[in-house]
Amino acid sequence: MAEDDIFTKKVVNNMVESSRETLKSAPTKNFGKLVPALIEKGIESVNLSMFDDETRVQLLNEVGDECLRKGKISQAVKAFMFIGNKDRLSKIGQNYENIGMFSDAVDMYVLAEDNQALARLGQKCLKEGKFADSIKAYKAINERHKLLEVGEECMKREKWDSALEIFSFLDSKEKLIELGDKCFKHPFFNYAAKAYQTAGDPDRLTKLGDECIKQGLVKTAYDIYVSAGNETMATFIKENFMKK
Repeated sequence: MAEDDIFTKKVVNNMVESSRETLKSAPTKNFGKLVPALIEKGIESVNLSMFDDETRVQLLNEVGDECLRKGKISQAVKAFMFIGNKDRLSKIGQNYENIGMFSDAVDMYVLAEDNQALARLGQKCLKEGKFADSIKAYKAINERHKLLEVGEECMKREKWDSALEIFSFLDSKEKLIELGDKCFKHPFFNYAAKAYQTAGDPDRLTKLGDECIKQGLVKTAYDIYVSAGNETMATFIKENFMKK
């Protein structure tokens, strides 16, 4: 069995148990074959305006629960979203989180507008070194202070892509330049160039281009000079060192 199938089965099993408890605690109407018919056709294709609000909510909750039992998680999500059942969406997110599918958990918490869960999951992912998921969670709630913390940790661990993503999102010229300087020293010229360009610092870009020339990285130097708007050096390299 594929790994994704195993994960999906775990989520479904957990949600089935949860839905059983829900059904025990709430009296339901007998919708007969209506629920499987809705699942087969797709709720987005069905007109439910003839039902009152209470009946429509109960019907779609049953549709969502039945979809979970059948492993049709995306259809269950649609049903719960249709009636704004944020609690059920958050529970799906919790089950994803419990089996380590953090990115999917973030998606569910966003749909559920569960900012508390997003903040908690962001911190959990940071502690576990799951930087991409931590960034995703914190960006969803625009938690800028925590994103800065993640960015600092990413720089320490030389996770340049993640640090660049964060500091670009925060539009922090100071941190972008700091990142660029660190990458310049290592050297990781491509990341340094991206950081300086995003920060809008042509002088540092030019110095980086100069260093690339010294190391014989002609094409890289040319691209950097172009980014810096240094037409003189870009033209010089193009005319003298690049094949025509």
